[in-house]
Amino acid sequence: MALDAQAAKQVLAAINRDELAQLACALTDIPSPTGQEKAVADHILAWFRANGLKAIAQEVEIGRPNAVGVLKGTGGGLSLGFNGHTDTSYTGTVEDLRMIAEVEPESELRGVIVGDKVRGLGISNMKGGLAAFMMAGAALKRSGVSLKGDVVMAAVVGEISRTPVGPWQSKEYRGEGTGTRHLLTHGMHTDYAVCADGSDLNMVWTQTGVVQAKITTYGKPEAAWGTNRSKVPMEKVNAIVRMTKAIEALERWGAQFEEKYVYQSPTGPLFPKVNIGAIEGGAPYRPNYFPGVCSVYVDVRMPPQVRPVTIQHEMQQALAVSGVECDIELYKSLLGHEGKNVEPLVASAREVHQHLFQKDIQVESPDRASIWTDTNIYNEMGIPAIKIGPRGRRIGPRNEEIEIDVMVRAAQIYALMALDICSRSR
Repeated sequence: MALDAQAAKQVLAAINRDELAQLACALTDIPSPTGQEKAVADHILAWFRANGLKAIAQEVEIGRPNAVGVLKGTGGGLSLGFNGHTDTSYTGTVEDLRMIAEVEPESELRGVIVGDKVRGLGISNMKGGLAAFMMAGAALKRSGVSLKGDVVMAAVVGEISRTPVGPWQSKEYRGEGTGTRHLLTHGMHTDYAVCADGSDLNMVWTQTGVVQAKITTYGKPEAAWGTNRSKVPMEKVNAIVRMTKAIEALERWGAQFEEKYVYQSPTGPLFPKVNIGAIEGGAPYRPNYFPGVCSVYVDVRMPPQVRPVTIQHEMQQALAVSGVECDIELYKSLLGHEGKNVEPLVASAREVHQHLFQKDIQVESPDRASIWTDTNIYNEMGIPAIKIGPRGRRIGPRNEEIEIDVMVRAAQIYALMALDICSRSR
């Protein structure tokens, strides 16, 4: 279906650059770490109402609403969903010192417009994308163009990679798909979907899955003083020393895994990854004892068609060869997916990009494509979805910035894709 040039002109004229910048700044100025997204969701819902869009709050759990805006069509047309997360990659609090040695003052993380950019924690990942599709929805409404199908704009909670494990069990650790899975199991289905997470405005529709595992070694918690190493070998009694051998085995396996499971997707290769991301063991206040327990936490990014049980089996084999006895507990398992029946959506993105910029849209680079985003959940549930989103850059340990014009281009793409898809009859 050819894009209606006159309707496209009307819609594009309704995208206001300054308003978009102010919206992105306002969203960024509201702190929203994982589990604490309510304030920004309330702002988004109020904005939807003020701009003539139907606003729906989905209470994912107490104090964690998805904020959904709907531009209703006249009926009988295809619908298009836009998706973006409201939680940020860091909390913006002292909690971040667990992951970063030095952090900038929290005052520097608030939303601010500096020249032709918006700065603040979360603007790149991914409040710039949120603002862009919100602006696109408002522009479609203001243009007066009639659509047959609905446009659904979902600002969801809990996409950042955080996982409940051990004592970390509150809503602050329920991320990576929490909001979108609730969205799609509570009525907000569309015919197609675009995830606005950062991709440099390139597109991709195949992404990796995730397995996270806790691996534990055990020792004998007895006083270390007075023992002789020749008679009491450390690898027999010290859980941390035993873990070093397990880590060596995991690293060997990880290197093999990353070569073995490269996945050739329609947009290029996806690269798997094995990362030992955390370790805990022993008692800091009692280091005179052999530690009786040591655990490492491993994140595995796996391509479509690889199952969590395969990961578990290969880990078990690798550790068995090392001779170290240990427990393996999988505590996260999300499958990767290659989107099916995405061809009409991909064709629309290409046509719109050509119309706007007189050049072909590019595909996401393999290193950036090899991640998990909420795009996977749509494709898992049979909703053809692609990812196209604006991306900025990190300018401090936590602080980010994005060019306003990049967000404008994203809003233009989203608005015209909605115009195209939602003008089609079912």
